[in-house]
Amino acid sequence: MAYVSATPSAEFHVSTGWLRSLIDSVNLRIERERAYRRTYDELSMMSERELADINLSSLDIRDVACEAAARIH
Repeated sequence: MAYVSATPSAEFHVSTGWLRSLIDSVNLRIERERAYRRTYDELSMMSERELADINLSSLDIRDVACEAAARIH
């Protein structure tokens, strides 16, 4: 004679969407930081005369670097 046991099983469905969102946010932050640093470093190496040729001053470098970082999507 065979016996059948009806033991309830628990199924767990773990949503990993939040983890993907977190990873995407971190990656975006890293890419923006790289764009900021690259732009800032390149402009910082230029002389006042070279900056003036592209219609900038040394006071504009930080703002331009922030704008470059903000364009990363």
